[in-house]
Amino acid sequence: MATTQFKLPIGAKRQITIPSKAMELLSLHQGDDLLLKIVGDRAVLMPAVSVPRHELPEELWKKFSARLGAKPTDIPLDKFFEEVDRERELAKRQATQARASSSNSRKKSQRPAAATKGKLAVEKA
Repeated sequence: MATTQFKLPIGAKRQITIPSKAMELLSLHQGDDLLLKIVGDRAVLMPAVSVPRHELPEELWKKFSARLGAKPTDIPLDKFFEEVDRERELAKRQATQARASSSNSRKKSQRPAAATKGKLAVEKA
């Protein structure tokens, strides 16, 4: 299999033009679809083939059919957003508590020893 490379500039609307030689080599025609596959840091363009559902092999059709419709794990979108909001609020509260806790421990460690002793004496009395 021979390797042929083409440099494709990206236009203002993120469009590229496939050179006629590439179209010929891949047997592509205007209106055909390409599949863009990202592999690591590389982009691979491949001719995409569309097959009508009724022409799919039965085993593949069953696999696709099983994916259709609602799943037992599906939740309504509004409930999903409620859960996200609850998790955010919980994370905020925990962060606030952690900041307050570390702030209190810093304040205690910064108190002069004499002030601490005086306070203890007052509390004992």
